[in-house]
Amino acid sequence: MPRNRRFSLIGFVACITAAAAFVVHACPFCPPTDATLSEKLAQSEAACVVKFLSSVDGEELSMQKTTFEVLKQVRPSDSYKPSAKIEIPIGVTGKPGDLFLLMGQLKNDEMEWGLPIEMDELGREEKYLRSAPSQESPPVERLAYFLKFLDDNNNTISTDAFSEFAKSKFEDVEQLAPQISRAKVRAWLEDPNPQLIVRRAFYGMLLGLCGNDADAEFLKQKIQTMDANNNRIGVEGLMGGYLLLRGNSGLQSMIEQKIDSLPATLSNDDPRLSDLNGFRMTLSFLWDYRRSQFGEEPLRAAMRRFLDRPELADLAVKDLARWKDWKPLDQLIAAYGREPWDSRSAKEKVVAYALSCRKDIPAGAGAKLPEHAAKAQSFLDSLDPEFVQSVKQAGGGLAPPNKTAPKAKQPDTTSN
Repeated sequence: MPRNRRFSLIGFVACITAAAAFVVHACPFCPPTDATLSEKLAQSEAACVVKFLSSVDGEELSMQKTTFEVLKQVRPSDSYKPSAKIEIPIGVTGKPGDLFLLMGQLKNDEMEWGLPIEMDELGREEKYLRSAPSQESPPVERLAYFLKFLDDNNNTISTDAFSEFAKSKFEDVEQLAPQISRAKVRAWLEDPNPQLIVRRAFYGMLLGLCGNDADAEFLKQKIQTMDANNNRIGVEGLMGGYLLLRGNSGLQSMIEQKIDSLPATLSNDDPRLSDLNGFRMTLSFLWDYRRSQFGEEPLRAAMRRFLDRPELADLAVKDLARWKDWKPLDQLIAAYGREPWDSRSAKEKVVAYALSCRKDIPAGAGAKLPEHAAKAQSFLDSLDPEFVQSVKQAGGGLAPPNKTAPKAKQPDTTSN
């Protein structure tokens, strides 16, 4: 029988570090998330539903321990059958009989248990996990299952279902649109539960995928009003959903509302700054996932407007380089060394933009540089070579290799 490993402080820290390294970020409007329950189960050698027996606290981590009794196996193991006792070197708060889910992996012939996951009185978490489609199932099939649990009253289940979406590709969520209820998504967006605020952007995007004209107006009102505390968390997802439904007419309206109507500068505590950056993030989302719906030039033209916004110009220039938009090159060269391009960090971004421009040479261009590349080279030659070299060593440019734009799918405007 493999021994239960007793964590040392070093081992505990190592586990936390490993967990942090596992964090991924896939959904364009979701926060980063740790491994889901399904992923943890797939990686485990043993998984059990256990009941709490006792816990011993200690001022030092090495003195803490908790004892459980196995009630049911979730992943079969000869070593941890029902009635077996499991002791873990972690202090757990509980009372006798409380249910937990334990999952562990063998490390050097010793079972290393993960943090216990508290379960409700009915142990619904186990049924939820057992019934989930396998990791090898089609992504849309898995997402359709987890969609049913996004508003579950069990917080562990609801949070895990959301994590499954947070780790999914936009294209897979998009395929799920016909199965999403408009009415439910609107209700979620109206839910005052503060714990759901991190989902606001995601739900806004969902409504953009499954909604209709009435939902576009609903999103527009949410963007304009939000709440009495000027809480702008998630506004980028609401804008994304609105623009998926409204297209280029919505884009022009958003430009007028979120850029053209602003004063020359905004203070750091001005809530309109959150909206401004949210709109920039939304443009990046549209470029990556709905470029063919909006067209490259309208998106580039909208992003160029941020070069005149000192609060976000340095972020916009990175997007423009990634999009291989070299029209602002003259503007940036002329502004180099002047506010907001006078700090070292800002200068580095202009140089990185120029380096990307210089590298962008079409295949078969021959020995003669295209006009944009020649102009970028001339600008780089006029600068301190050591400074340019330091930017090269730090990354050598902002633009990635060419990427084909995904085809746009028009949103379903039928009622659910």
